[in-house]
Amino acid sequence: MAIRIFFFVRFFKEEKHRQDFIKGDLYMNRLKYFKHYEEEDPCNIGDPHEGAYKWLQPDQVVIHITDPRTGKEYPIEGIIKPVVFQYTAHDDYHVYCMSALYFNDDDRFDSHEEMAAASLLDTSIGDLGDYCLIIKAQPFIDRLDKALEALPNDHVFGHGLVQYFDPEVFSGSFEGDAAIFHKRNCFSHQREYRIFVADEQQGNTPRIINIGDLSDIVMSCSKAELNNIVKIQTVDN
Repeated sequence: MAIRIFFFVRFFKEEKHRQDFIKGDLYMNRLKYFKHYEEEDPCNIGDPHEGAYKWLQPDQVVIHITDPRTGKEYPIEGIIKPVVFQYTAHDDYHVYCMSALYFNDDDRFDSHEEMAAASLLDTSIGDLGDYCLIIKAQPFIDRLDKALEALPNDHVFGHGLVQYFDPEVFSGSFEGDAAIFHKRNCFSHQREYRIFVADEQQGNTPRIINIGDLSDIVMSCSKAELNNIVKIQTVDN
């Protein structure tokens, strides 16, 4: 399976934040910030299940009490929701989130409309801000990698596409830091690309990583203009 990312899209709440990004500043909040972020939309910015490394359906969990005198076990019933496990160590990871416009070479579509729906962002869902940047993917990744590799040796870092699972059906686990790259499918409209950086420091403070001037690889627009600028068209021969 080959995935080709063509552009990233980043939304901002303020023009200043957009200008800071163009200067190369990636403002990274800790994962715990998103776990405790409160808003009306349950699948927008905040996610109490961030970093879940194990997600088990009720029928995969058994709770019982053992009588120490007889050794007899008494099952406890009543688990009706998935049981979620999260590493507390991930809470202090700094993360940065963008959207990605990409194709999976293995995908097949019945129509142009189906292809567009699977590849472009649905800006009618959620609210990540009205200020927008379209970013050339590979030059951004090259500059990001250079900045990350220059970090001190005690840092751990990574970046990649987020994968989505159905919380009503999925039952399983994710290895190590892979947990950071898995979210419930109610977030799938964001088509998220995520960057993380971790060191041994704990706390609530964000951090800024500068990857160098990006003005030559970005285009500014509004959220409302985005899908009039980025289009998928077929060419009839």
